[in-house]
Amino acid sequence: MRLDRLVGKWAGTGKRRTREFFKNGEVLLNGERAERGGLVIGKFDRVELAGEVVQDRRPRYVMLHKPRGVVSATLDEEHVTVTDLVDQEWAGELHLAGRLDRYTSGLVILTNDSAYSESLTAPEQKVGKRYLVGLDGVMGEEVISGLQAGMWFAKEQVMTEPALLDLLSPQECRLTIYEGKHHQIKRMFARYDLRVTQLHREAIGTQELPSDLGPGEWREFHPESS
Repeated sequence: MRLDRLVGKWAGTGKRRTREFFKNGEVLLNGERAERGGLVIGKFDRVELAGEVVQDRRPRYVMLHKPRGVVSATLDEEHVTVTDLVDQEWAGELHLAGRLDRYTSGLVILTNDSAYSESLTAPEQKVGKRYLVGLDGVMGEEVISGLQAGMWFAKEQVMTEPALLDLLSPQECRLTIYEGKHHQIKRMFARYDLRVTQLHREAIGTQELPSDLGPGEWREFHPESS
């Protein structure tokens, strides 16, 4: 948004009076006198007018350890949501950067920065999501090679990226996928008549679920570090 439009809207003034604010040095942008009303500003820029705060919104980045049974949503009339667990007045600003189904546990990232969430979820970014997977049967070579080759999803008309698979036991693995299709991992194993009995997300890109962050707990972080 243009700075002068934000100031004018907040002050309830017309263009002429708004221009006077800038001429008189009454507008501060991030602590500095703003002389050009035509500047395009972001939602996290601090704006002041004659000593009063017009806009002062800080970016928020939250990692949360979602327990099973909690819904990946910002509002639900029947179930506890991930934002219910963030007991702060600014929790309502947050949105999810990738969901987990109700019965999957692990890392969820919430933010009010849409550019950051898009960098994690946009298909062209191909950000890996790593899961700990438990199954009700044995993973044979056919299963392993099938997931590593990529899989055609007719419903979405897409071919998945080759998955990374680290076999931990005949019935357990670490699996990294690069899409976020509905129930993707469960559907992938169902092709081989295997049912997922445990699904836990350990990482999204470079962001790892900290070992000291228990189920239901959360913390703020900076995107460049965990």
